[in-house]
Amino acid sequence: MDNIELSNGIFIKCKSLSFNEFEALKLTVSGGPIEKFRKQFGVEVYQLNNQDVIANEGDYYMLFDNVDDVERVLVDNQTSHGTEILSNKNPFGKDFPNHTHSLIKELTDALSVKYVQSDEQLLKDLDYKLDRLPNISEFKKKHLLNFIAVIGEVLLKENKSEWEMILSSDGKTWNPYLRSTGRPIEFFTYLYEDIYTNGNLKSSLFEVYQTVIEIEKNRR
Repeated sequence: MDNIELSNGIFIKCKSLSFNEFEALKLTVSGGPIEKFRKQFGVEVYQLNNQDVIANEGDYYMLFDNVDDVERVLVDNQTSHGTEILSNKNPFGKDFPNHTHSLIKELTDALSVKYVQSDEQLLKDLDYKLDRLPNISEFKKKHLLNFIAVIGEVLLKENKSEWEMILSSDGKTWNPYLRSTGRPIEFFTYLYEDIYTNGNLKSSLFEVYQTVIEIEKNRR
C-alpha cells in the first residue's frame, strides 16, 4: 500500500491502480457510483463488496480502505486547493528514487563538476560553482528536482536513510521523503522554502543538508 499525507500530517493508506485494474474492480460492484462524491467533488467513487473503495479522478485511479478515507482526502485537497511544491515538476512520480543518479549527473554536467559519488564534498563542489553563476536564480528554479536528488542521496549515505515516496492529497503528486527513524522527513520543503519562497539565493545545498541532519538528531 501507498500513503497520502493530508495537510495536517495524517497519513491515509491507499493504492495506485492502473485503468485496467480499476475497471476490473468496478465489474465486481453491485451498485453505481456514490452520488455524494459525484455531486460534491465531481469524483467517481465505488464501494466494493467488502469495505474497500475505488475512486477515479481525472484518469487517476486509487484503492482506499473505506469511504471515510476517500472523503478525508478529497476534503483536504479541496480546502488546501491542492497546492503542491512538486505539482507538475516530478515527471518520474513514484519511480523518482530510480532516477536520482541521472538527475545528479545532469546537474554536475551542467556545472562542470566531477561526479564520482554522492557525499558532502560533492555538495560543497556544487555550491562553489553555483555561487559563481551569473543567472543563479533561473538556474535554481530549473533544477529543483536535481537539488532534491543530490541532497537526498547524500543523506541516504551519510545518515543511513532511505527514500519513501508519499502521494499528496491531490492524488497526483508523488513527494520524495526520507526515513531513517520515526516519521519521514519532508526535507524537500526546507530546500524549497529556503531558496525559492524566502528568496535566499545565497543559501547553499550543504546548508540545507546540515539543517536536515540537525532536525534528525533532535528527533532521536
